[in-house]
Amino acid sequence: MSPNLNKWQNAKPLIRFLIQLSFFIAILSAVGGCTAQRRVIKNETLDDWDGRRMCYKNLFPSKYGLGQQTEYDHIDFLKPHERKPHTYRLLKNPAGGDIDRTLGYDPAEYTVEPDTGTLRHPTQDVQITWLRHAAFWVQLGEKYQILIDPFLEEFDGLAGRLGKYSEIGSLYAESPLAVEDMPFFGESESPGKNQMLIVAISHDHLDHLNFNTLKKLSKNIHYYVPHGVENMFPRKYANVVGMDWYTRDTIGDLTLHFLPANHNSGRSLNARNQTLWGGWLFEWRGYRIYFAGDSGYSAVFKDIKSRVGAVDICLMPIASWYWRYGHFTPEDAIQAAKDLECSVFIPWGWGTWIISMEHILEPPRRLQYAWDQEPPENMELRSLKMGETYTLDIAGQGPCSDCE
Repeated sequence: MSPNLNKWQNAKPLIRFLIQLSFFIAILSAVGGCTAQRRVIKNETLDDWDGRRMCYKNLFPSKYGLGQQTEYDHIDFLKPHERKPHTYRLLKNPAGGDIDRTLGYDPAEYTVEPDTGTLRHPTQDVQITWLRHAAFWVQLGEKYQILIDPFLEEFDGLAGRLGKYSEIGSLYAESPLAVEDMPFFGESESPGKNQMLIVAISHDHLDHLNFNTLKKLSKNIHYYVPHGVENMFPRKYANVVGMDWYTRDTIGDLTLHFLPANHNSGRSLNARNQTLWGGWLFEWRGYRIYFAGDSGYSAVFKDIKSRVGAVDICLMPIASWYWRYGHFTPEDAIQAAKDLECSVFIPWGWGTWIISMEHILEPPRRLQYAWDQEPPENMELRSLKMGETYTLDIAGQGPCSDCE
């Protein structure tokens, strides 16, 4: 008998049990790892990794820097009763002259009761509902239900518990639809055998990736996320696909493209840009809907146009432009939409909370002003209220956002 076998037989029972347990755990981990393995669609042709800093980088440098201004920054878009000095603890304006950035804002004026009948039984080929901030519900035909950056609950974790006591984390607009109102809700809810439920996430920032919302959703959802974000999802999420920039995937006759943006990622201060960020293009029956995600303006939008072609509908952010290298001003968003040759421009990103230096009502007013100064050719501005649905019959190519 070998010496090793003698040692094993003579080992104390507790030690033998621990050794057996460790092997058992290792086997379970291996099996469990297989079930949780995520599909990743990589693009090996891109230079998107900064080897010196060991993080992802934007493909093109931003055209603007921190706090960089334009002539529009010197225009007063507020009414007299909306301007009042205010002292902030965490969000002081470096330029001074802080005002109460929510004074005069009533979210009820910018929210409508959703048409739940139309949402549950779509009557048009394309239905796009703005929920709040970056959250959209896109419906294509009677088959595809797509939630983009669904943030319908409180912030995750410590930010949710403490944010309500600060200027940055206070929510100023409730979502007009709860998760429970959607076919995405619940373990036992069936969306219909012919429907596909899809959630698309633009990046991992707390105001875009909200697990407090996701944990309420059905488990039969297809999740599409930027490469790296797939590893943040617990094992119970079985259908999570991580995508690199300029890659695509198909579900039925729907094609999803993940496209670059000028932004960044990270849910904490010590792990920056370890996952990708970007926008989504949904292509169905020749019609193309683009969601930009958070982005500053750069040559990336001309690059997108050269690679994937023109876009029918652009869903564009228009707020938080103090960080202009990573967030559009309204006029930047218009220029990006021009680069993409969009036909319809739908703005988002304002009205839910304050995370920058402008008044909460300034983005839509500045957008309308910029649009009026030089209306883009062959492009329509459709500013939705939270809860409002833009609808379109592709065959007729006619917008029906005012249809009853």
